[in-house]
Amino acid sequence: MVRGTRKRVLLLRVKLLLSLVVLLVSCDATVYHHFLPVDNGGWGAKDTLTYVYEPSTGTSAGCDAEIVAQVRYGADYRYKGLCVRIETLKAVDGTLLSVDTLLCQMYDGRGRRMGATAGTMYQNGSSAVVIPVSLADTLLLKLSHIMADDTIKDIYDVGLQLSVADR
Repeated sequence: MVRGTRKRVLLLRVKLLLSLVVLLVSCDATVYHHFLPVDNGGWGAKDTLTYVYEPSTGTSAGCDAEIVAQVRYGADYRYKGLCVRIETLKAVDGTLLSVDTLLCQMYDGRGRRMGATAGTMYQNGSSAVVIPVSLADTLLLKLSHIMADDTIKDIYDVGLQLSVADR
């Protein structure tokens, strides 16, 4: 009888631990994460990528957003980083809310490539910046590169991730 009670207590503890792990994993502050492909011929300075964020029903009106730019690129990418400009607008009336510049650093100080890899494709992101917008609004996010060269080659996809900013 004592042995059966111990098994039930152990099983209860395992279930509780698993529930806690699932709860912690599901508490992500990310509200939007989307990649758009870049033309195979290269990403031109005038080629603007447009992302549309539509709020979910539980998004709070008082939250600022934290934004991160991400890039998937090939092994032949020849720059130390990728500098992008992001314009954030209200979708309803086109009101400009914010203009930000983000840098995706591709190499560390020792010249080693940073980020995740899958064969000859790499993925890296910028540091986050907080933008003063309401995540309860539908937003347009327009992203373009602001590199010295007009056309940037060996970029496959560029993504944006919006998260609820910590206050």
